[in-house]
Amino acid sequence: MAYYIGQAIGILVTIGAIINLQLKKKEHMYVLSIVVNILSALNIFLLGQSVSGAVICLVAVVQILFSIWHDKKNTDITLIEKIIFLILYIAGGVLGYKSPVDLLSIVAAVFYMFAMCQKKEQNIRLFLMANMSSWTVYHIIIGSTAVFAQVAGIISSIIAMVRYRKKGDSDK
Repeated sequence: MAYYIGQAIGILVTIGAIINLQLKKKEHMYVLSIVVNILSALNIFLLGQSVSGAVICLVAVVQILFSIWHDKKNTDITLIEKIIFLILYIAGGVLGYKSPVDLLSIVAAVFYMFAMCQKKEQNIRLFLMANMSSWTVYHIIIGSTAVFAQVAGIISSIIAMVRYRKKGDSDK
């Protein structure tokens, strides 16, 4: 039963991924990213995979909350915070390491960390594309419906990058 609930949650993750990168405001992207990461952690956990992927998704939630706080204070994420999150992501990945597939979640986490440190929405989308590419392979290997979230997210990100590019970007 947990397997089917996990797969259903993977479909919800897909819907969230499609919507998320089409949002224009970074604040809205953050809020939906929190929901998607929590659902992703549940998806991975319910499919009986290692704890590492789920922990990484939960660390991402904490990092998003830090990013929201920094945006409200109009401050940059400090180097110390970046190092701490890098350590948390790697530790989270190593914590439940079962097989080489778990390395993909660590790689995805590093890209996600860089995405959340960006000021410009387009840069966020670029790093998220790299993040989603790694998660795509991960979800294919574990057989999760959340793979559709990653593929849809990549496509959605490309569309958003084209939609929201600034005039003159194509001239460079």
